[in-house]
Parts: sequence; structure tokens; C-alpha cells
Amino acid sequence: MKEIVISNEQARTFALSLIRDLPLSPAMQIKISEYRKKRTNEQNSLQWVSMLADFAEQAIVDGRKFSDQAWHELLKTQFLPPVEKEGITLPGYKKWLELPDGTLKLVGSTTKLTTKGMAEYLTECYAFGSQELGIRFRDYGHE
Repeated sequence: MKEIVISNEQARTFALSLIRDLPLSPAMQIKISEYRKKRTNEQNSLQWVSMLADFAEQAIVDGRKFSDQAWHELLKTQFLPPVEKEGITLPGYKKWLELPDGTLKLVGSTTKLTTKGMAEYLTECYAFGSQELGIRFRDYGHE
């Protein structure tokens, strides 16, 4: 699948020329939709280098500490959106996969969040960490 992002000024001209130049076979599917920006590299870094590191270092549950990966999985389970949501998730987002035995497997990913969706997700994770676990998050960008 080929994805192309264009500005409003280019959209009409590009779309018309693209359709005009399409081959008649094999069958083609064309999807035109509003561009939704994916989460940023800075948000990804904030999640792994800062937030999840602080969870792994400071959070204690039943006398135990857990890895950043374990916290990542738990936080996705608790705070990823339950279903695809306009402006929050990218098209095709799915949090759960129902298995033949009726159980649910987490398949949701923060990579399927928009910048707004990732900001909301991180805010919920920070609130949970500070309010429920007493984590004091460090400002990694200004040390």
C-alpha cells in the first residue's frame, strides 16, 4: 500500500491526475482520507526514556519492582482507547483480538495513536503513576 500526504492546495490537482493515469487492470482500490499525524518521535522517547523508566525504577507493587516492558503492557491494557476513535487513533486501530475460546488478547499499540491520542495516553499514565503509585517523575529534558 502506498501512502502519500499532500497539502490542500495540491489535493485536487493530484487526485485528478492520479485517477486519470490509473491503469484499467488489475483492479485498484483508492482511499482518500484526512491526514492524521501519528505520534511523534519525541512522544515515543518521552514514553520509554522518561515515563516507563521512572515506573520501573520507582513503582513497587506487593514488594516487587517490574521492568519497563511489564509496565508498558499494563499501561496499554488500562489506558489505550477501547475502540477506534476519530482524532485519537489511526484508521484500523484495534485494542483487543478475541480468540476462539472467548478470551481477549491485547493487540493495541501506541503506534496507532495520533499525536493527540498519545498526549492523552501519556497524561493518563502519568496521573496513574503519580496518584496511585507515588512516582515522582523526573524532567529528563532539563537535567
